[in-house]
Amino acid sequence: MKIKTLCVLLCLAPFLSFAQDGNITTDVTKLTFFNPGASFEKSIGNKSTLHGHLFFNTSVSYSYSDAFGGDFNASFDPALLVQYRYYYNYNQRQQKEKRTEMNSMNYISPTFQTVFTKNAVASDHIVEFKSRPVNVAGVVWGMQRNYAKRFSLDLNLGLGYLFTTTTLQGAPQPQKESVGMVTMMGQFNLGFWLNKQ
Repeated sequence: MKIKTLCVLLCLAPFLSFAQDGNITTDVTKLTFFNPGASFEKSIGNKSTLHGHLFFNTSVSYSYSDAFGGDFNASFDPALLVQYRYYYNYNQRQQKEKRTEMNSMNYISPTFQTVFTKNAVASDHIVEFKSRPVNVAGVVWGMQRNYAKRFSLDLNLGLGYLFTTTTLQGAPQPQKESVGMVTMMGQFNLGFWLNKQ
């Protein structure tokens, strides 16, 4: 229960006490190819946006054991990411004459992501027969750069709380149960912004 309370407080932190002094964010539409999909960012305040991203979550894994040999897995699972982004370093980038257009700044963001996947969430769980939502809520630090020639880079890293249903390995029958755990979260996206120049 303490972990859930901490996650909620961390998610609310950006809303609490930021003074804002001029609308510097803009709406941005992008296509991404590293996690293939599309995103839209809507300016909702002087230095804040709502960001939504529909994409295929790319995951790759390799496991090896002496008994079974190597096993390589790659999956592309449908996913949704929603963020409230607060851009905090506009003044510093302006002073250094760095690009701030198209929200090319650093941000702090409460984040919610859901991925519809069959993948196991831990080593003592099994791969599911049907896709189910694997949800993560947390807070990330990120940087976005939308360059003049339309290339876009977006990276964020943080801490979250994962919750889902899963099937545990066990005798005599596998058991289904709800699980929750603290996890690292992060995303690296490359793509192109589509706004008019």
